[in-house]
Amino acid sequence: MNSLILYARGLPLVTKATTAVYLVLSVATILLRVQATVDNSAGADPISLASQDPARFLLLRPGFIASYPWTVFTSAFVETNVAFLACGVATLVAVGSFLERQWGARSYALFVLVSTAAPAVTSALVAIALYAVRGSSHSEILYGTRIGGLAALVSGFAVGLKQLMPEYTVRLFSGAVSFRMNELPGMYTLVAPIMFTLLGNLGSVLLVNIGFIEAFIYLRFYRREGSLYGDRSEAFAFTTFFPEFIQPVIARLSGGLYRLAVSCKVITSDEGYRQQNIDLEAGGTTSNREDMRNTAPAIAAGSDDSDADRRRAIAAKALEVRMGGATAPSAAPAPASKAAATSGEA
Repeated sequence: MNSLILYARGLPLVTKATTAVYLVLSVATILLRVQATVDNSAGADPISLASQDPARFLLLRPGFIASYPWTVFTSAFVETNVAFLACGVATLVAVGSFLERQWGARSYALFVLVSTAAPAVTSALVAIALYAVRGSSHSEILYGTRIGGLAALVSGFAVGLKQLMPEYTVRLFSGAVSFRMNELPGMYTLVAPIMFTLLGNLGSVLLVNIGFIEAFIYLRFYRREGSLYGDRSEAFAFTTFFPEFIQPVIARLSGGLYRLAVSCKVITSDEGYRQQNIDLEAGGTTSNREDMRNTAPAIAAGSDDSDADRRRAIAAKALEVRMGGATAPSAAPAPASKAAATSGEA
């Protein structure tokens, strides 16, 4: 017990705060639901049943988003399943503390806020759109869908780990199970939605996929580190999240969306080789990219990739130290250009 207390005290500030909030809100919700009595005399009306849920003040339901707008922020830290609660605590402590030490408390706190609140709002809007399409007879979509838990934040964690050390290999159970961090987002966004679908949890299915996309957008274009915004390196391009055979199709789609976002000024490009006419998401040949970089100032050329490589090398070394040799050492992260060549063009 003493060692557990000492370990908890050694956790970074934001990790301790988020874990404590998650535990308190989740345990309180579980206890309230155990003690609550649901009156089914009104039948299976979704609105009546949702109105009797004591967790409606903390869990986001699309139909109640205007009545309880604060649930956009609280819903991520409410878990009604004890097994998922235990997994969530372990994830916050292990992965959250690692990312906080790499990024700093302020940057990590902002990442948690973006990776929980933004997917919650988007998921609620998607559910409302589904209700509008299917008609008023499907009110269970609005009031029966519970949007909560760490599903979106875990997607963000997977994207963050892939960004920091894509080539790092994790080996579990004496090497019986192994995977690269580069594969982690794909594994999670494939397995988790299937599991939540079998459990009938539409809200978590939405959170997993929307959380993945919005976490990538934030880390790719908006997260600030020093004077830089985002990570525009080729090793972190959207296509690298997918198998090689489908990357050309993804490159065209992501490239078109990227150009649209730049033209609408949703994404602001920096000077140098990040001008608006340079499409870092649309693929293209390596020689074209080299030509574009050669036209940029010498200081700017290659600085983004080298900074990303440095961050990945530091993160991989830190993870090896934290795991205390539990995983076999992996090769040092490859340069961004080499990583892109092996995982597909950006």
